[in-house]
Amino acid sequence: MKLAVNGFDMNLRIDGPEGAPWLTFGNSLVTSLEMWDEQVRALKDRYRILRFDMRGHGQSGAPRPPYTLAELASDVLGLWGALKVDRSHWVGLSLGGMIGIHLAARRPDRFCTMIATDCRADANEAYQNVFVERIKMTREKGMAGMVEPTLARFFTAAFIAKNPKAVAQMSEMIRGTSAEGHIGCCEALRGLSEGTSLPKITVPALFVGGEHDLGGPPDLMRAMAAATPGAKYIMIEGAGHISNIEAPDRFLAAIEPFLAAH
Repeated sequence: MKLAVNGFDMNLRIDGPEGAPWLTFGNSLVTSLEMWDEQVRALKDRYRILRFDMRGHGQSGAPRPPYTLAELASDVLGLWGALKVDRSHWVGLSLGGMIGIHLAARRPDRFCTMIATDCRADANEAYQNVFVERIKMTREKGMAGMVEPTLARFFTAAFIAKNPKAVAQMSEMIRGTSAEGHIGCCEALRGLSEGTSLPKITVPALFVGGEHDLGGPPDLMRAMAAATPGAKYIMIEGAGHISNIEAPDRFLAAIEPFLAAH
């Protein structure tokens, strides 16, 4: 299903019974809404689940880059408005988590809970340089050239060795991302500056991340949770950046009780 949002067609999928509490999933960079398949199977009987491909990803349109985090957040508000979603739980991973932080600090009235996973609030120089290099490589080699370096950043070596099917599916998501969409979102990540948003979050908040995540390492995510009123942090042992795929059972065990409690 597609809806016109902020000047482009956004691809989305809805699962679960009408009248159930809304639960929105926000994707990471270079992924499509299918990244949440296992979590949807586990939760769709209890929640009205909304998934979407952010601009330039999956089957959504790709406006001309660069993008900002505020624009990506505005896309979510536009989608919620079109679907008449007044309030929703939010589970976002990496860029999806950052969008959740941005929105929860500014529009708490739209949130039941905010779960930010495998992410960070601010882009230091080293983190900015990661995306400078990604933009350069995308322009030189296209998205096919981004597959191997992205897999190495997304998953642990042990997971890559033992899970060829999941790795192949992620590879296809990366290749299927629009080059312009990837560059646009990399620009948004270069400008990430949400550390001052964390103390302003008043909705129930949870931070979750993989033990071996390079993008949102445990010490950084613990500090984010400490800066957010009433928030907690849960580390998923053994997992890398895309913790919901690398350790789906433990990911669900981290988020499900929190969702149920609110």
